[in-house]
Amino acid sequence: MNRKTFRENERLIGADEAENAKSCRRQLSACFLASLMSLSAGTVITGWSPTEGSMKEDDLKKWSTEQESWIISIYVLGALLGALPAGFLGQKYGRKSLLLWLAGPMIVGWLLCLLRLESLFLECLGRFVCGISVGATTVAVPLYAREVSSDVLRGRTGVFLDFMLCAGILYAYVARTVLQGVRQFCLACTVVPIMFVVLFLYVPESPVYLYNVGRYDQAASALRWLRGRRFNVKNEFDKIETSKCHDDELFERGGKMSAENKKFLTRVTIISFGLVLVQRMSGAGGVIQYSSTLFKISGSTIDPNTACIIVGTFQLVASGVSFLFIDKVGRRTLLLISSAVITACLVLLVAYFRFVENNTLVDSPWRMSLLIILCVFISAFRLGLGPIPWFISTELSPALYGGRIQSMAASFSWSLSFVIMKSFKIFVEANPVLLWCSFAAFSAAGFLFVLFYVPETNNKSREQIHLELIG
Repeated sequence: MNRKTFRENERLIGADEAENAKSCRRQLSACFLASLMSLSAGTVITGWSPTEGSMKEDDLKKWSTEQESWIISIYVLGALLGALPAGFLGQKYGRKSLLLWLAGPMIVGWLLCLLRLESLFLECLGRFVCGISVGATTVAVPLYAREVSSDVLRGRTGVFLDFMLCAGILYAYVARTVLQGVRQFCLACTVVPIMFVVLFLYVPESPVYLYNVGRYDQAASALRWLRGRRFNVKNEFDKIETSKCHDDELFERGGKMSAENKKFLTRVTIISFGLVLVQRMSGAGGVIQYSSTLFKISGSTIDPNTACIIVGTFQLVASGVSFLFIDKVGRRTLLLISSAVITACLVLLVAYFRFVENNTLVDSPWRMSLLIILCVFISAFRLGLGPIPWFISTELSPALYGGRIQSMAASFSWSLSFVIMKSFKIFVEANPVLLWCSFAAFSAAGFLFVLFYVPETNNKSREQIHLELIG
């Protein structure tokens, strides 16, 4: 084996309960700080949603519906572009380095929006540049979390991406309502990536990356920072080396892949892309982006901005519940519960907007039920279908292919998101019943997909998951 032999100090091995608790806190803290970029991404996702709040200035131009749809959705094209090379860049230059670099386009993008001066081009350019960072973040954060976490924490650290996205969405909802100008709002959003850079500088690089590039002493230091000074580094190095050998065994001599391993990678790809399809076609992205529009269309008496903040709070709480239970009840169980409740809520939305079309709910207290349905819908989404598709491919994939599959799945996700963002308002204003029927059908099919095709990955090593998928 052509690698440096790491000498473990046997007297340091072993850990007590306090050391283990500190280790868990260190790992969770590292992933939390990495996910501050996800919080910044959340401000981009919902920062330019239609609003009737106090975000009004003399230079705030009233865009047409077509122009508005481009301003809102253009960041998704940037996200698609940013996600594609993120896995390769993270593997070549390091997960931490990539995340720090991503703060750059996020800051530049918000500054462009700040200087827009009624220019549709600058508005879209700023959103597009922010989107590049958003897309790459959805690849880099799960990869970093996967490599700094022990198996028992992997679910919770994986949920951080979605939890902080929710926090960023709520932050933007509140900021755009409270702040008195667009420029103040843009400055408030620019602060987040700056704060991320300052805090994340003190967190170690992924020990897996450091080991793979031959920086063994730094990898050992990173592991001891994350897992405690008494952690058995040599055993962890052996696990990383075994994982590398396992990846090498995917290919036979001559660079060809066996039928068994082709089946394995095919199933990993189908599961990763299938869950992304189910996630996006639930319609949750449109609901988050156009919440205020939905309340205006329904004729609800609730102030649209207040309703958005309520919905944002519910989804943040639900994501927190997912964080608490994902390593206890498992990924598959949460996906099934999430898909079932989402399907039921979509059926209720079909009925609700059918009544609205027939003017059955005029002056009826049942108009308030839209807020309840949307809160339950978005909470169910954040419980399972929101966070899990973002990181499950890193659990299913071999280490060698994790970055590539994550990049492709994220790019596919953002492609679907662009189509939905660009067309959602048009369809929801033209024929909301048909739109919700379509989403309900996809969601029901997604429940069956999870039930019959998606395995449980909770507390399982890559080798165990591999054996289960080819079995």
